Amino acid sequence: MQHPLSRRRFLQLSTLAIGASALSTPLFSFTENDKHVKHPGLQLWSVRGDMTKDAAGTIQALAKMGYKWVEGFGYNKGKMFGMPIAEFSKLLKDNGLTMPSSHTMFALDSYDVKSKSLTDDAKRSINDAASIGQKYVVCPWMNENERSRIAELMPVYRAAAEYCKTAGVQFGYHNHDFEFTKKGPDDRLLMEWLLQDIDAKLITFEMDIYWVSFAGFSPTDWFERFPGRWELCHVKDMAKTEKRETVEVGDGSIDFPAIFKQSKKAGLKHYVIELENYVTTPMEGVEKGLNNFKKLEW
Repeated sequence: MQHPLSRRRFLQLSTLAIGASALSTPLFSFTENDKHVKHPGLQLWSVRGDMTKDAAGTIQALAKMGYKWVEGFGYNKGKMFGMPIAEFSKLLKDNGLTMPSSHTMFALDSYDVKSKSLTDDAKRSINDAASIGQKYVVCPWMNENERSRIAELMPVYRAAAEYCKTAGVQFGYHNHDFEFTKKGPDDRLLMEWLLQDIDAKLITFEMDIYWVSFAGFSPTDWFERFPGRWELCHVKDMAKTEKRETVEVGDGSIDFPAIFKQSKKAGLKHYVIELENYVTTPMEGVEKGLNNFKKLEW
């Protein structure tokens, strides 16, 4: 299994998460005639320890592996990985990388009920994302103590989505397993609340294929139910063990080619490799994941 407490605690403490670097190059080359995506991205959470110790060296190493873009996390008060976001943006650019998306936490305290608008800090996170060329601002988590208050969270997400639109970026939501197992007051799954109660023009979704599978659902069934709603996805495999922990892409039980054959129906545009458990080291794991991903055909 992943280490949920450490990640969840981090996301709760880091209320703002912004990526960096303008979109000066395509994220990947993909047409209907291609059999595979040539340039998937990487969620930097996969190498969080390396980024904390040596962000510059890690970014350089990822570029040498063949990554062309990354998805960020951990922006806080104008900085990412201890450096101003403009400096981090330059680091990425200098290594030929872009960061079109990043994870930004939106919770009940991100919204002012009286004014019915986002707090200044939440607005700043979106403005900063837009200023450095991000295309997506993705909410990665729903606080455990707020899930039973989904009706109160919906105005927060709508406000974030609307503000993103005015700023020229797309609001998104990234799932774990609980959105597919927990229900709201009307007996609908939390995921159904998100998909049905926010204007489809204002929100897109980053499907974490591992967590959907972990919850016991087929990703393609959700593509069928809500076509065109899933512009991004997290690609991480599931180990063939009792714990079903994450494992390098291609070494687990998830049939990615069968899922990606439905990419057009899903609306998938951006594929993000992620790894949260390690057979070797994080850096070796994400390199193997990249190489294995490139071998997938559908």
